[in-house]
Amino acid sequence: MTDIAGAEAFSGALKNKVRKYPNREDPRWREGMIFPKVTPSFALAPGESVFTIGSCFARNVEKALLARGLKVPTAHFTAPNDEAPGEPNRILNQYNPGTMLQCVRGIGAPVDRKGLYPVAGNAVLDCLLATGSRPVSARRGRERRQQIRDLYAAGLETSGIVVVTLGLVEAWYDNDAEVYLNEAPSHTLLKEHPHRFLFRQLTLSQCQALVFEMLEHLIEGGRRKVVLTVSPVPLQVTFAGGDATIRNAYSKSILRVVAELAATEFPEVDYFPSYEIITTLGLTGFGQDNVHVRPAIVDQVIGYMTSCYVA
Repeated sequence: MTDIAGAEAFSGALKNKVRKYPNREDPRWREGMIFPKVTPSFALAPGESVFTIGSCFARNVEKALLARGLKVPTAHFTAPNDEAPGEPNRILNQYNPGTMLQCVRGIGAPVDRKGLYPVAGNAVLDCLLATGSRPVSARRGRERRQQIRDLYAAGLETSGIVVVTLGLVEAWYDNDAEVYLNEAPSHTLLKEHPHRFLFRQLTLSQCQALVFEMLEHLIEGGRRKVVLTVSPVPLQVTFAGGDATIRNAYSKSILRVVAELAATEFPEVDYFPSYEIITTLGLTGFGQDNVHVRPAIVDQVIGYMTSCYVA
């Protein structure tokens, strides 16, 4: 933001009806949460197709969007439970900006073996996907990647809106293959290849470069709008040292700044404050693990988002 003359700043503040942090008499405070005023720059048509990219919070967002009559291509993707336990489409989770960019950048390119690592029994472990370190046959590994690539191609082709939930800035990087990984390499791989894999805590400039390139791909030619959010789901385990609570605050701070810069830089990108809304509840908004947001809370927050955006 450029500097603003003092008198102009005062005048603008006086005209801003939401300039004060809300107390409990403020209409922005309801049901224990603060819902900041949102002014969308575009609208969602009823029944429109929305493509989602992100971690487990994106999976929650999908359900809330479906419940409000929107089409969500990623919500219908499934993988066998023995390949990725949990939600049927859990395998779509992407946690760091590097792997998100790779998914978008890879559309239309042939499936390769980068990030596919051999394990016992002629199987492979795909560290580009969220499988919980569950191996599959080499053939299934390539087939599954093609299915996901086809989903991105077809889903983005039919979707005018993309919701991206940024998750964390801690990432693993394969220096030989030059790819970001979605899951940490195994102890065996690290031992066998001590110089191949790097742990990378993304800096502000690194994170910004990855997110901006992803957005450029998504909005290319003015075909799509993007709602950018920061997932409130905290970092569960840190590789950066120190307390995970502190590292999580750093991670979310970087992502929040990048989201602000993106929404300022790209006219096609809006920021939606799901992170701010849910964290105003404190830990009461989360389940027993203090990690996953309670479904009812997600539904309220995404309900607010759709009420702002659906024409």
